[in-house]
Amino acid sequence: MQAAVNNGLPVLIEDVQEAIDPSIDPLLMHSEFMGEGGIKQIRLGDAQQDYDSEFKMYMTTKMPNPSYPPEVCIKVTLINFTVTFEGLEEQLLGDVVIKEKPQVEAQRDAIVLQMAADKKTLLQIENKILYELTNSTEEQILD
Repeated sequence: MQAAVNNGLPVLIEDVQEAIDPSIDPLLMHSEFMGEGGIKQIRLGDAQQDYDSEFKMYMTTKMPNPSYPPEVCIKVTLINFTVTFEGLEEQLLGDVVIKEKPQVEAQRDAIVLQMAADKKTLLQIENKILYELTNSTEEQILD
């Protein structure tokens, strides 16, 4: 790990469990500081190491649905690459429709865009109604 931090090499830690070793906290929190001579350093264990900005650390797990504590989640970026059968089925169906009937896929895209626009319009109308209710008197509401 120290050589990777010094030389800016990527590190892959596989099969991480829900409990993460606290000794890598400085790396997770990006606790770099400027040492002697203006060199970026980080404290790993008891020693200070030179820190190369190109250093990257990746951690993977084989757990299907890990639940990390909040203090870990704020230190890292979690990416879930889990593929469900339904999601895969939907992707494949979309590919088949694009290949077989592109006009149906174009229609679907247009409907999705229209739904997004309608949601935006609905939100604007709701906000306008709330604004009007808060800025009107009781008599105006009853009228």
